[in-house]
Amino acid sequence: MNKMPLIASVMIILLASGCQSHSATHQTTKPNETLTNTYWKLVTLGDQPASTTDNFREPHLVLHEEKSRLAGSTGCNTLLGTYRLSGKRLVFEQVATTMMACPETQMRNEQVMLNVLQQVNAWQVDGSVLSLKNANGKPVAVFEAVHLY
Repeated sequence: MNKMPLIASVMIILLASGCQSHSATHQTTKPNETLTNTYWKLVTLGDQPASTTDNFREPHLVLHEEKSRLAGSTGCNTLLGTYRLSGKRLVFEQVATTMMACPETQMRNEQVMLNVLQQVNAWQVDGSVLSLKNANGKPVAVFEAVHLY
């Protein structure tokens, strides 16, 4: 009879210590997304939040590894081109868009996005966030990885 409280105490201690070690093993940081072959949704452009409009694609980029091909959308038109990647250095080249007319806000955002892409000199991925930086190391655009499936 006297052993029951002792056994119960030991069980409670074992359960409590098991829960602590179990929760500690699940406190891990997310691995960085890969720069290439990832759908990057535009979050901020310069210091302004990205805007979207109903019935238009969200602004995004995909840097396809194959042939260093750039694809995406400005939020108005389809975006295409190429890029050069060397370590943390990134330069977009031959960037072009389709020529669809859009509401004035989207057209302005598109021009800003195209101008920003010309300024990009470097990149950094932190978890699911991509920062594109100018030659001074200042972020000029921030994107978030989106998994399509």
